[in-house]
Amino acid sequence: MRQKRSVRRSAILCSAFTLALTGVAATAGTQIAAAETITCRANVGVFFTKPDTVLQLDRHNEPETGANSWVGNTTIGNTWNGKVLAGPDGRVYLIEDNGNVGRQRRLATGWENGGVGQVIANGWYGVTQPENRNRVTVDSLGDFYWAHDNILAWVHYDEATKVWTDRLLDTGWTTARYDLIVGAGAGVFYARTPAGALHRFQYDAASQRWIEYGTVVSTAGWQLNSQVAAAGGDIIYAIDKNNGQIKWHRYLGGGNWVPGPKILGTVGADWQLAVTTDDCKLIDNKQPSRPTVPARPNAATNVIEGASGRFQYFYTDDFGRLIHGRQRTDDTEIVEFATVPGYQQYVGTPSAVRGGDDTLRVAALGKDSETRTSAQAPNTTAWPSAAGAGGWMPGPAVSAQRNGVLSLFATDAEGKLWGRDQDPVSKQLLPWRVLPSSGLSSDITAVAHTDGIDLLVRTASGAYTKSSYVNGVLGPWITVPGTGWTNAAAAVANPDNNLQAFAIQSDGSVVTQRETADGFTGTWKVLSGVVANGTPAVAMDSGGIVHVAVRANDGFVYQTEQQAPGSGAYRAWARLADSRTGASYQTATDPAMVTRGAGGVIATFRDLDGISYIYRSTTPGAVARSAETPRSVFTGGPAPKPNI
Repeated sequence: MRQKRSVRRSAILCSAFTLALTGVAATAGTQIAAAETITCRANVGVFFTKPDTVLQLDRHNEPETGANSWVGNTTIGNTWNGKVLAGPDGRVYLIEDNGNVGRQRRLATGWENGGVGQVIANGWYGVTQPENRNRVTVDSLGDFYWAHDNILAWVHYDEATKVWTDRLLDTGWTTARYDLIVGAGAGVFYARTPAGALHRFQYDAASQRWIEYGTVVSTAGWQLNSQVAAAGGDIIYAIDKNNGQIKWHRYLGGGNWVPGPKILGTVGADWQLAVTTDDCKLIDNKQPSRPTVPARPNAATNVIEGASGRFQYFYTDDFGRLIHGRQRTDDTEIVEFATVPGYQQYVGTPSAVRGGDDTLRVAALGKDSETRTSAQAPNTTAWPSAAGAGGWMPGPAVSAQRNGVLSLFATDAEGKLWGRDQDPVSKQLLPWRVLPSSGLSSDITAVAHTDGIDLLVRTASGAYTKSSYVNGVLGPWITVPGTGWTNAAAAVANPDNNLQAFAIQSDGSVVTQRETADGFTGTWKVLSGVVANGTPAVAMDSGGIVHVAVRANDGFVYQTEQQAPGSGAYRAWARLADSRTGASYQTATDPAMVTRGAGGVIATFRDLDGISYIYRSTTPGAVARSAETPRSVFTGGPAPKPNI
């Protein structure tokens, strides 16, 4: 956003004169379908601004039916030179040519504060240019939606703190795509194409979700209007650019409109139109509610490789804190732990990625169902307080990064998958979008590769299903053979971008299956020798060898690996042990594993005292691998206990 955050006061002068509407009889009464779906005040505040900068107010009766009935017009001001917008509860905004945004509020008895307004923002340049005048709007919550510089932004002004907040909602919002937007409810707005089609959107600012995105509700005709405004509840008023007729529309949902439009009068075709945005409301506005978040004690650590080959560890502890462990030296077991500041009631395993510029970004789920994120700048050790990223999901989000662009995925309480992508230019997270899906659990595995991001998800009925996410589009879901799964699967991408999946059966057997060009069509192969529980960990080393670690029913962590790249044969399971003492340690968590850029892999887990155990493998070269050559050697042991 280009507006400045400073606030200053200015007087907006008001004087009185008379508005005359030329009455045009409405079409004979049409039965209004589904009138009970909205609730309206007795009348709607309709503001007109004439070319001579005079501001006028009338009130339209029976807004839900479109009756041709008005309270009577009143002149309420002059020198309203610029773009005039109405908001909720009598708020009126003036955006001037110099970029200042003024705010006033019209009460039943006159202007609030005696007509003395406030300048609440600066720097909104270009809004009053002809091509941009209709590309900013206010919804019934008082939030601005502003299309400029080829983006769509959500902009919120907190009247108590006088602080502005903005978010990037979408890109590609050129005037050639949409030349008008109009707020029509709580997060609801319509966008018009130059050809006259109308698209409906709904953004829930609290959960940061797209509830509806770009639904075509009318294919033509809206280009005939010079002005469009709305009273909320999908009640829309327009001024015909050819004859100045005031036209009333009501959208019922599902592509249906009340027959019309209804003509309510005539004004100047070059007059501005603004309508109080919360005079009507949908009874069911489709806004989500927060789900219950199940407890997830002793969730696994997430480990990623940071800059200079040093590893970063993220987990939630028994107190609900989000913990970051930073490898301090070249010794992988020298780790310094700190708490990410801010909210302190997290559950589950955090997601984390390292950006192309070495920025670390972490996301974690709160007990309140809110996903929160924080980003640590390169060459620093401090974390900003975690900021809310919405979501409202019962389970944690998982992340994947492809071509430097982050994607988050999570499943809602109804079993639908949602995704949230990072804008590659601004690095801001775009809103959550629902993806084609149903019946899914919160057990999601995301694997990025050169073709896209593969998602392997456990269904609520205990099966696995797989889809591919490519350039923001989710492909068809493909069923994976087998049922009765109770935990997430683990997977790694092979050089051909097909997945190698690992899971634990109900009898504790560790099984694997490799995807082919036809999908997962084979049978699961048992990696015998251990009885396991939970979710496996898997990583492929730089030599192409797949490593697997599991928590066994004796409480220890065991690992195995392929005998050779691409081989279906795996070595015997071996218990991870301290390379200095030979001691093995029981785990309270599932293990985690990640590729080590310098060769081999890193495996880690935590015990009941919160101590992290870190092991690194030394792997013989790929050309020397065979059933006869020695297996990888794991060295390491306990890291220092966190002192936080």
